[in-house]
Amino acid sequence: MEEVKRIINSIWFPNLLFKPIRSTYYTLKGNLAMMDQDFETAEKHLKKSSEIGAPMPEAEGANKLQLGMMALQKGDFKNGETYIRAAIRAGIPDKESEAVAYLSMCQIFMNKREFRAAKDFFRKAKACKPKTKQVVDQIKELESYISRIPG
Repeated sequence: MEEVKRIINSIWFPNLLFKPIRSTYYTLKGNLAMMDQDFETAEKHLKKSSEIGAPMPEAEGANKLQLGMMALQKGDFKNGETYIRAAIRAGIPDKESEAVAYLSMCQIFMNKREFRAAKDFFRKAKACKPKTKQVVDQIKELESYISRIPG
């Protein structure tokens, strides 16, 4: 990772890069900042990448999902919902991330007390058949609450 950071930091004038490469550059900068737990910088770079436009639609979906998850961590449910909806519309490349997006939407709608929509997103998350331990645990935990909710 240190070598990747060194290479990325060796780019002095990112505005001279072609648009798709510049977008990827800012996505990588954002991901590296997230790895370092620097959420402010990560958000700034991911937004910049999103504004430029991702070279691949899958990358755009993943980018918006990350922005949505960061907004949810900050407690900004409105922007979190907006970004996650945009990520789902843009298309998320893998089933694990798609399940995470649907679970996040389920939790947002449970907080809004819109239980029918929450159950719908929960079913979609479950249909993705995620394999990651954290996602599977989260589904099992939510399943006990969802079964008791009216609607």
